[in-house]
Amino acid sequence: MRIGLCDDSPGDQAAALEVLEKLGLQADVFGTGEALQAAFWKQPYDLVLLDIEMPGTGGYELALVLKKQYEACEIVFITEHMELVLEAFRFKPAAFVPKGQLAEELPRALRRILEKGRENPVFVTRKKNRDRIVELNQVVYLKYIYDHEVQFTLKDGSSFSETGSMKQFEAELSPKGFLRIYSNCMVNALYIVRMEREAVVLASGEQLAVARERREGVRKAYMEYLMKC
Repeated sequence: MRIGLCDDSPGDQAAALEVLEKLGLQADVFGTGEALQAAFWKQPYDLVLLDIEMPGTGGYELALVLKKQYEACEIVFITEHMELVLEAFRFKPAAFVPKGQLAEELPRALRRILEKGRENPVFVTRKKNRDRIVELNQVVYLKYIYDHEVQFTLKDGSSFSETGSMKQFEAELSPKGFLRIYSNCMVNALYIVRMEREAVVLASGEQLAVARERREGVRKAYMEYLMKC
């Protein structure tokens, strides 16, 4: 998801970026509405965090322009002025977040927005009381490591761990295209390029072993997945 952040205050930019970083998200940052418009014209953003009151082109005017260019763009207004809430909702934003409550309210707003996209569902981790939003199409596979630690490997090669059991994750992720190929491993069917007798081959070339007792069920589940695509 492409995210843009437009605010004329460096301090408020830093505060919003800190929240995004804790959620595993990144954003392009702009100090003026004109700079955001220029970038948006070249390639639209899926989500834009907009300060309402800025010198030059303000948040309301920007929202109208961005929506005309790309109707699917989600707008989140951020401001210090609560009296602007009612007027802000004339522009049908996805959310309105007071700057003084960014740490609490912005994560909630972002989760609601990301979870709306059925074609790109998300997984929310809560390890050590720190939420992280992960787009499931970026998860290649997950493996149980030890002591209820499960490691998620992402498309870009990075990884993170989450506390839980494979049974718990299987219940949550199987309906979303993940196949349990071993007692300690689930793989995203999106990244399987072919199935061999004893393993699945991923788009990266990596091979993951399939447990003997699971081979027939995995093959059947993968065929069902392909028929839905």
